[in-house]
Amino acid sequence: MLAYRLISGDSLLLPNSFCPTCKHTISWYDLIPVVSWILLKGKCRNCKFPISYLYPFIECFTALSFLTLLVVVPPHYWLGYGIFLSALIVTIRTDLETMLISRFATLFMIPFAFALSALHYIPINFYQSVFGFIFGYFVLWIINKIFYALRKQQGIGEGDFDLLAMIGSFTGIGGVWITLLVASLFASIISFILISLKKISKNTMVPFGPFLAIGAIIYILSFYSNYNLLNFLLI
Repeated sequence: MLAYRLISGDSLLLPNSFCPTCKHTISWYDLIPVVSWILLKGKCRNCKFPISYLYPFIECFTALSFLTLLVVVPPHYWLGYGIFLSALIVTIRTDLETMLISRFATLFMIPFAFALSALHYIPINFYQSVFGFIFGYFVLWIINKIFYALRKQQGIGEGDFDLLAMIGSFTGIGGVWITLLVASLFASIISFILISLKKISKNTMVPFGPFLAIGAIIYILSFYSNYNLLNFLLI
């Protein structure tokens, strides 16, 4: 709901949840995560227009991400990483559907990261947060400039600059590096599969934001597990 309303420009509080197609107000029993979507067979009860698969996908992904957070991350960091995960999930939703990333979920979150780092609610200090923010923004900016010089076209959207800057403010330079590496790997694999299946062409624009967000989520959740990506890649 938050992701949809940030992009559409609707109020975050009013009106109550409604069908984007027919604008009919949705009853509470049709708002049960995943269950309602299955019972309604993926269609609006009123107008029968298909409900995007993104709704159950994001609901399941959110549940899995936060459950893993509660299991593997120390309780002291739940608040900071809970805010971070929420922003990342919002960007996944908006970028997959509209190829747009709201700055409310990226640039507006950076001051929170600075405050959380200063108060030790995320496991990096204030200076690491600031340097991560700077590095996160300019590493993609430089890559895009190089791409443009070689291909004479933009290869990365400005929303991705903002997103990686936000990720850096929560994870530091190390987090930016791992996030970018994982995102690039996943994006390459998925794009190759889709091109092989002829679902997209080589010239099709593929949103990079979801891969960055998933890379960041994998990084923070693996940091406290037995599969720390940073240690693995440094060995």
